[in-house]
Amino acid sequence: MISWFNGWAQSIILAVIIVTILEMILPEGKNKKYIKIVMGVYVTFTIVSPIISKVAGNDFEIDISKYEDILNANAIESTNSIESINNQSIENLYLNTIKTDIKSEIEKEGYQTKDIKITADINVEEEEAQIHKIDIEVLKKEKENQIKKVNKIEIGNTTEEVDENINLTSKEINNLKKILSDKYEVEEEKIYINGK
Repeated sequence: MISWFNGWAQSIILAVIIVTILEMILPEGKNKKYIKIVMGVYVTFTIVSPIISKVAGNDFEIDISKYEDILNANAIESTNSIESINNQSIENLYLNTIKTDIKSEIEKEGYQTKDIKITADINVEEEEAQIHKIDIEVLKKEKENQIKKVNKIEIGNTTEEVDENINLTSKEINNLKKILSDKYEVEEEKIYINGK
């Protein structure tokens, strides 16, 4: 037991001497406080390690391989998470680009879009996309010189007003479907304009 205390005291004295010499050698600067923290941990470990090994009954060692496995698993999980976020961002960018393009195409024909919904399978790795459904709400554009009809106002009654600008003829709907079908190579049956 006395030899154990003797060895313990010698290791503490040696650690303190090493730390003192290192503190005198260290130049002043930003990193000095961090190096002092590391040296303090070294001295603390030197003091505590023999006590833990005596209580535990075996040599106290840190098995770094366990922690490496955990860190590697976390790194792989982080990489997969980042890749998933990137893929989702690319899909959103693709869909938003198509929506913007559809909107400009419909505006070229003299209409305006209220809402566009696209259902598609997008494979980012293979750079492929397959559009299953395009659902668009289209309104007729008001002409600048056109006089807008004022609806009858009734006080106390709640009547649902029908906006005449939303009604497109079947011919107009079919024409827009054909234009979008040709441009995006989607069957006309997969394109719905105002629910039709």
